[in-house]
Amino acid sequence: MSEKNHNSRLSAYKNAGIGTTDLRRKRAELSVALRKQARDEQLLKRRALSPEAKEEDLQPVEKLPSPAEIVKGLKSSDLPLQTSSARAARRILSREQNPPITSMVSAGVIPPLVAALERDDCVDLQFEAAWALTNIASGTHDHTMAVIEGGAIPKLVALLARGGAVGEQSAWALGNVAGDGPAPRDAVLRAGALPALLPSMAPGAAPSTLRTAVWTYSNFCRNKNPLVAFELVAPALPFVSDLLEVQDTDVLADACWAISYLTDGPNERIEEVQLTPNLLQRVVRLLDHKSAAVKTPALRAAGNMLTGSDEQTDRCLDAGCIGYLLNLLSCGKSSLVKEAAWAASNILAGTQIQIQRAIDQGMLSKLINVLAHEDAKCQKEAAWAVTNLCLGGSAAQLDALLAAGFLPPYCGLLQAADHRAVTVVLDGLTNLLQAAEKYGQVEPLCLKLEEIGALDKIEALQTHENEQVYKKTLHILDSYFADNEDPSAAPRPAGAEYQFGARAHDHIHF
Repeated sequence: MSEKNHNSRLSAYKNAGIGTTDLRRKRAELSVALRKQARDEQLLKRRALSPEAKEEDLQPVEKLPSPAEIVKGLKSSDLPLQTSSARAARRILSREQNPPITSMVSAGVIPPLVAALERDDCVDLQFEAAWALTNIASGTHDHTMAVIEGGAIPKLVALLARGGAVGEQSAWALGNVAGDGPAPRDAVLRAGALPALLPSMAPGAAPSTLRTAVWTYSNFCRNKNPLVAFELVAPALPFVSDLLEVQDTDVLADACWAISYLTDGPNERIEEVQLTPNLLQRVVRLLDHKSAAVKTPALRAAGNMLTGSDEQTDRCLDAGCIGYLLNLLSCGKSSLVKEAAWAASNILAGTQIQIQRAIDQGMLSKLINVLAHEDAKCQKEAAWAVTNLCLGGSAAQLDALLAAGFLPPYCGLLQAADHRAVTVVLDGLTNLLQAAEKYGQVEPLCLKLEEIGALDKIEALQTHENEQVYKKTLHILDSYFADNEDPSAAPRPAGAEYQFGARAHDHIHF
């Protein structure tokens, strides 16, 4: 394989044992995330009418004042009228389907709602105004920016610091603003939102307050380009670690999402997270939680930490993550299987000691089962794991891989519709053939590839539309199959032993 082709496929990796700079795969973009549409909807949740709504709140929305009437009432000097107008605004904006946020904003509702946040003489008015602003901020980017430009952030932060029902509602509003993107998030944090939020993140806080606070914190940590300034969110990590021990599923899930966002970046961030007392061990234990809503972000967080340095990966292994990953690889839920295979690929991209720990615990059979039976996305991640082992494994580890019977399902991906999966397998076969060349085992490996039909699949790729696939295919064929007949070589009898290593107990029988 040429140096150019080698680098083009492996530029995002790390393996200290073989001298490459970065074989482990970090996430390139948020689109790889597990939290698809359902999670995005959760991050934009709005407050609807509460179960404790008063009878007067249950009247049809059509009977409520118009946006213009609401704005007029909010600007009145009559405090009861202001409060009822704020309540009407909140109720209209709490519609389940298509709340009229744009028409309310166009009518000018934001300035008087923001002014109402300062009315310390009427907590009810502050509460209703904060709730209405929460729902406006849950809309489009333009809606959120209108809330920001209206000057709501510092006033909401001040109410957050006061606690109570108004503080909780203010936390929700700030969470909606921060979840809109990096710039709104940073504006909220620069206003001092985290110090004001921390008392609500103590394990002894009321359940509703705690859920809202942890969800809000997860939005403080979310979004890239740029990442959040770590020093602005790091003070909450001890609180988050403690919250990983609570029983509330919503709290656990959002705490894990926050950790997953913070570990999706440079190794320096992973280091700070891992060195938070008890946090790593608690995240790893949650890989076995009964709820997929918790396991999903816990797996994302653990997987991100496995992309770090060898020392950071060792900490994950010492915390017992391999055993949990093995269970997830066979859990039957494709999104978790895919993510677990991705995490496994980063272990097998590590040192040979790390690779051996995974092999000793039975990872190879689990990955081969994924290759043989799971969907295409899971198969591709499992193929990456095998390819990494082919690149960084020792002779004995390659023998173990071959003995496990990986070649047929692995080579089956040469017919995958996704050309990226095909290139992963071609890279793995190239690495395997290079190792075979080193140990004088090219001929038996080529014969095996021909026997299982892999050679036919490789030859068929010569007409593949993807240029990278074509070049990798041509390299394999020209380097290892151009002259299959070697008159000086004695024929190899069927069933002869084949191995990369030299120890008798490593023999592999074809």
